[in-house]
Amino acid sequence: MLKILVVDSSSLIALERVQLLDFLEKLNYGIVVPKKVYEEIKINKPYIKVKELVGKTKNEARKFQKLNIGSGEAECCALALSLRLNFIICDDNKFINKMFYLNNPKLFNLKILGFSFFLHEFFKNKIIDNIWVNFDKIIKLNNWERSEIQVANYTFLKEMGY
Repeated sequence: MLKILVVDSSSLIALERVQLLDFLEKLNYGIVVPKKVYEEIKINKPYIKVKELVGKTKNEARKFQKLNIGSGEAECCALALSLRLNFIICDDNKFINKMFYLNNPKLFNLKILGFSFFLHEFFKNKIIDNIWVNFDKIIKLNNWERSEIQVANYTFLKEMGY
């Protein structure tokens, strides 16, 4: 059975810019995006499943948007919580900053991981052979030098032993 990952547009676009997006198909994960994220990226891949939020999950996303969380990120959070996941993959600077200051009990334990999670998985599964070359390309092509995104992803990889 596939493990499920909820992914925001920023991380998918980052992977696409360095031609790593199709490597997601080789991982043992089901990649799920809310409809709002799909509308942002317009990437139609068979390994990316689009989920329309309904009912309680849609209402939860609206509540998160009222906290000034972007609509795509709010839908990712609501979807992850409805699937009982404890993290999402997101590389949006504004969202990461906002999450740091929010005092929302539902979001408190939801971890935000970035594109480096995928680099780790690609390396672990022998899909890529050099994490740091790919890391540097992603940072440069997305203009994330000296940003929270760079620091968070670098820290994750260091914690994983790279």
